[in-house]
Amino acid sequence: MRITAVSYLNTLPFIYGIEQRVAPFSAGRTASAQPETERSFAEGEGIALTLRVPSLCAADAMTGKADIALVPVAAIPQIPGFSVSSFSETAAECSSARFTPQIVTDFCIGAEGRVDTVVLLSDTPIEAVRRIYLDAHSRTSVLLVRVLAGEHWGIEPQWVDCADCTTDFIDRKRRLEHGEAIVAIGDKVFALKAAYRYACCYDLAEEWARMTGGLPFVFAAWVACSPAGMAFAPTLNEALTYGVEHVAEAITKTVNRSGNFDFQPAYDYLTRSIKFDLDERKRMAMRLFWEKIISPG
Repeated sequence: MRITAVSYLNTLPFIYGIEQRVAPFSAGRTASAQPETERSFAEGEGIALTLRVPSLCAADAMTGKADIALVPVAAIPQIPGFSVSSFSETAAECSSARFTPQIVTDFCIGAEGRVDTVVLLSDTPIEAVRRIYLDAHSRTSVLLVRVLAGEHWGIEPQWVDCADCTTDFIDRKRRLEHGEAIVAIGDKVFALKAAYRYACCYDLAEEWARMTGGLPFVFAAWVACSPAGMAFAPTLNEALTYGVEHVAEAITKTVNRSGNFDFQPAYDYLTRSIKFDLDERKRMAMRLFWEKIISPG
């Protein structure tokens, strides 16, 4: 069973649940942080678990390299065979002779208001921003900030791809000029804020809620990409339930992880900022976001 998940702090409960319930890893193994674009494999009892940045999780789902994957929401409609129109139907209602990818499990990476790790950083107020650097690792965040710029903030900035904002703005100590802003996601937000105190920080999930009258936002959801993945979904759901119910243990005991985190900030983030349940309001928000990025306006 090939499982691909995002390599950020927000997936620790998911990974811990998988380790504890379907792929027991060696207790003596220690975590090792790898460059975030590299694949980190961990195998146990027929499970191959891969942790990747969001864009590469999407690539695994779209190219058939994963049976089940945590896919950025903007990339889900691009998975071959996935139908946005049948999203509200159950797997039984969608059943046919030919397999079609489906969103599965009761869980996602979501937010209800502030999420803290998907932000627009700047020293310039949003109404004066004229250039925005985009994080190449997350198509969802890139499209979300474009929607907000046009429909919420009323600005038309120049969009500039940024291959590695961590290298540019931390290692090389680059500073934004007046009128510039940068989209940052995941663990990089913590690093950027630690390196420099930006005058303005716009939380994209919070801004989405303001624009939509309080809707939550879903950044990633689990998708069964093969018949084997669909059959495995109930087992995965049980594992994810266990992980979400044991957040404290996930922070201290997860073996297969992308880095080490201080306990209290990580616990606060995972229990307050991230909302893991994929409920109907989040499904409604996903449908609205798809409408905006597939048929702008």
